[in-house]
Amino acid sequence: MDVGMLQKLIQLQALSNMNQLSGTNQKDENATTSLFSSLFNNELNSLGLSTSSNIIDIPQPTLSYGETVAQLLGKSTTSPVQLIEDEIAGTTSSSSIKKTNSNVDRIINEMANKYDVDPKLIRSIIKHESGFNPNAVSSVGAKGLMQIMPSNFESYGITNPFDPKQNIEAGTRMIKANLRKYNGNIELALAAYNAGSGNVKKYGGIPPFKETQNYVRKVTESYYA
Repeated sequence: MDVGMLQKLIQLQALSNMNQLSGTNQKDENATTSLFSSLFNNELNSLGLSTSSNIIDIPQPTLSYGETVAQLLGKSTTSPVQLIEDEIAGTTSSSSIKKTNSNVDRIINEMANKYDVDPKLIRSIIKHESGFNPNAVSSVGAKGLMQIMPSNFESYGITNPFDPKQNIEAGTRMIKANLRKYNGNIELALAAYNAGSGNVKKYGGIPPFKETQNYVRKVTESYYA
């Protein structure tokens, strides 16, 4: 059980108890009690415990950070209960983001190993294609982390372009094919990824398109950093 989360839940319980003593209106008291019960009982259940008495006997009115209820109340005009609720929500949101990033990193490493592509190159492409947003859609319809065009969905077996695994696998296969085509030349492989191999052939190198030139420069800078 996360210590920070436990501290917040303990504070919420303390405030709930203090509300009862200080005559806080019934609506706020019920909301506080309901929130605490729901969140705290979930944590207890995950540990195989049934009651909070198995965990800790909370002293009153001193809180877990060594502050009294009066001191905490005096810090802000915002409800202290709301502050704790917001912090709990923020902790949950941060955990979700970390979990998502961890999943993307795992997929990148898996595909890098499967297709023999430097994982740092894949990350650099994703960074500049979508900013690691799996739901990104460009103005021309490219979708997902590696911005795959709909015309390539069937060829690469994509049924859901917003699925990180499908999208990263397709993008990795594309950049691998370009690296093979251009004998490992990363700049040309990236130019073909952005503007198409037909334009690379037509102009005998990186096409004179500002977007493509900036793209190649930014991705390679990230890659070599």
